[in-house]
Amino acid sequence: MTRRQSRRRATPTRSSLRRSARAWKRLRRSSRRRTRSWILIVAEDIGRLPDVTASESLARITGVQVERNGGTAQGVRVRGLPDLSTTYNGREVFTAEGRYVQLQDFPSNSVARIDVYKAASANLLEPGLAGLIDVRSRKPLDFKGSRVVGAVTGLHWHQSQKTGVEANLLLSTRWSTGIGDMGFLVEGSYADIKFQDSARNVSQTILNRSNIPGYVGTALRYPSFINIDYTTANRWRPNAAAAFQWRPSPDLEIYLDGLYQGYRSNGGGRNFQVNSGDLAVLSNIVLFPGTNLIRSMDASAGGQIVGGQVSNNQWTDTYQGGAGFIWKRGPMRITGDVAYTDSTFNNHNYVFNYTSQTQPVRHFDFDTDQGVGGGTVTLINYDQFNPAMFRWTQINETGNRGHGDAIQARLDFDYRFDRWGLTNLQAGIRFADRNADNYNYTRVGTAPAGRLFSLLPLAYESANPGFRGDDVNSLRTFLVPTRESVAENADWLRTAAGQPTGRPPLGDPNYVSNEKTYTAYVQARYDIDVGVPIDGLIGLRATRTEDTINGFARSTTGTGAGAVTTVTPITRFSRYDDYLPNVSARVRLDRNLQLRLAFTMTRTRPGFGQLNPSLTINTPPPICIVDPTVPDSGPNNPDCIRSASGGNPDLKPIQSTNFDASLEYYFTRSGSVTVGVFRKELQGFVNNFTTDIADAEFGRLRINRPENGGAGRINGVEAAARTFFRAPWLPDWLGNFGALVNYTYVDGTSELAPGLAATLPGQQRIAGLSKHVANLSGFYENRWVSTRLSYNYRSDFVVNYGQVVDPALGAGVLGPALPVIERGRGTLDFAATLSPIENITLTFNATNLLGAAVSNSRQFNALGQSYDWQTRFLESVYRVGVRFRF
Repeated sequence: MTRRQSRRRATPTRSSLRRSARAWKRLRRSSRRRTRSWILIVAEDIGRLPDVTASESLARITGVQVERNGGTAQGVRVRGLPDLSTTYNGREVFTAEGRYVQLQDFPSNSVARIDVYKAASANLLEPGLAGLIDVRSRKPLDFKGSRVVGAVTGLHWHQSQKTGVEANLLLSTRWSTGIGDMGFLVEGSYADIKFQDSARNVSQTILNRSNIPGYVGTALRYPSFINIDYTTANRWRPNAAAAFQWRPSPDLEIYLDGLYQGYRSNGGGRNFQVNSGDLAVLSNIVLFPGTNLIRSMDASAGGQIVGGQVSNNQWTDTYQGGAGFIWKRGPMRITGDVAYTDSTFNNHNYVFNYTSQTQPVRHFDFDTDQGVGGGTVTLINYDQFNPAMFRWTQINETGNRGHGDAIQARLDFDYRFDRWGLTNLQAGIRFADRNADNYNYTRVGTAPAGRLFSLLPLAYESANPGFRGDDVNSLRTFLVPTRESVAENADWLRTAAGQPTGRPPLGDPNYVSNEKTYTAYVQARYDIDVGVPIDGLIGLRATRTEDTINGFARSTTGTGAGAVTTVTPITRFSRYDDYLPNVSARVRLDRNLQLRLAFTMTRTRPGFGQLNPSLTINTPPPICIVDPTVPDSGPNNPDCIRSASGGNPDLKPIQSTNFDASLEYYFTRSGSVTVGVFRKELQGFVNNFTTDIADAEFGRLRINRPENGGAGRINGVEAAARTFFRAPWLPDWLGNFGALVNYTYVDGTSELAPGLAATLPGQQRIAGLSKHVANLSGFYENRWVSTRLSYNYRSDFVVNYGQVVDPALGAGVLGPALPVIERGRGTLDFAATLSPIENITLTFNATNLLGAAVSNSRQFNALGQSYDWQTRFLESVYRVGVRFRF
């Protein structure tokens, strides 16, 4: 027996990672209609997607990044951009009034494969600027017989120190009848998320004082507060799906399917803000060398503690049902599909605000050398657990309901022939009618004087200390009312604050919108030989979009006591046509080496919320409330500014012209190396802009709205390699080891919206885009054991742009537009499975093992001076479970 034969015989009979890699290669390599910008994830086996949810698997793809917040992977970006379209089995799917669905809602048990399209082709739904992600589910006729698949997993969250459960079950069967083959599949899942994200926030308002003893005549700068913020919630996601297939003949298939995605959240965030104060007595001052910026100091008097306990309830229900057919006869294939989607999101926020009775001595270190750094604060000789030291000041209630529904239908034709170098001619039509609406409410109640914690019918506890894994010396815990007691006594607090009982009514809608799209496309596949075989696509997609949005516009005339604010209904109607060509080519240089080229154009429609003409006005900050213990507090304080947000009904779609090229080499059955370059030429990138106005009803408002920017561009390079270490010159024991590595370099800039560009002109970095993104995975697999260790890194990026508030320019005055920069960081995940018997698999997963802190900073003036802003610890999650397949 030869060494190679021995190695083949020793190969495991069940090798899921290897099968996944081979399936990926087979589909990727043989695809004639995809460009390099199409990448897929193939489930290793039913119920064995490489990660726990669809969003976590996407983090391993070249050019894809995910944000980790709220105990899960979310906020998917492709090539640094967030503007994605999502489809489920090729149909558009969304949540409420949004344009996409949260991919963490798809558990791995139900996913057969995930396709990521970084560029478009004419037969696809119009992608977003970043691309399109299609989640493909299991179908009953995929299986040879009946199938029962399930999993039960226990979870532990490190920061919250809570435990939870995930469970899923899939049942599928098929049978042959006198009228053809039939199959039915039903599946359901449930997932807990019980997280706590911990943050130390340094104020972005940098005080300016020239009267500090020992520094008279020198303007010293220091942040106005440090707060400890814990975002925490108990969330759960129930999901269900069903599918029926009927093949009355080899030529015809008819199907029905339905999807339900649910989301529930009981949030209990809490905040403890220690103000430094612009009237405080400062001592023990340490400056950053060579600057007027205070690094650390003690402050007495002149600044109080303020805090809040949140009782938040959210829930989402999304339903999609559809039906369709696939007919094939000879060279002709015709498919049709119709679907209806309905989704509603509700959010209710009840905030109990409080303040300290006295002004303790406070020690601030705005850039500590301890632990992971960032700002820290401690209280000197102060008991933050004494109920007599705090009093209730205010209740704030905000809420909203978003709703969307849509009917969509499509009919597609594919005719196969071999003439004039063409192999297929495709054409199709699509219609979609989409409705969206949004309602909200805001109510504020001021507490009677002297309502100490000890006088309220609330239960209290010490806040669960966060920042686990950080040895910094800083305030971590404090006294707060429990979320449950705030919720149970909400009406008592409303009555005491002079407000009606019960939640405020939603009132008139912020906006009501309708969007109709009419689409037709034609596309040809070609296959020619000019010394080397070349195949690809040439297509054109034409779409007409008709948008109608109704809302309310606020306008204020006059100033001071003579100001008058008028609210008037507003309607905007727009109609525009897009003609989106695509051209791609695959040059097969030899059996294992091929070159891909592509040219596409895309248009990304603004979200319905971005088009909203109405304003959402938030509750006023505490400084707006008259408090005898706080000098100058009340509505006339220059810092009494209510924040507000709204959309812009005049927004235009973002336009992008895209170029892609890649070289792919397949050197083994499961091994490949790919290198690609791409360019996007952008127009109209959307940025949010903040401006101040005087409103006769609400006083001074700081309004944040979106605006179209100017021209931009994104250039990038992507490289990837994957393989198992099997070769004649390698030792046999290496054959079960493998690796996947990919790297993306992206350089993207754009002209900001006019309001921001006024003080920050020219090309600026695109928010959310890291120049360097890398993934490295090592794995081992034999017949019984499978393990994978994965590291993901992304370099620093701009979080957002906004105008700074610099007291040196005057109280409450907006300064220049400047970016918030988040530092680069890496995450490490580990997964392992053990299959002691054929149908049972034990699983272990650990995400965010390093627990690296998220940290960012922001310049606060045109001189380039800055302070660290936020140091945030995200959850590490550990899972142990069992999967079964019969």
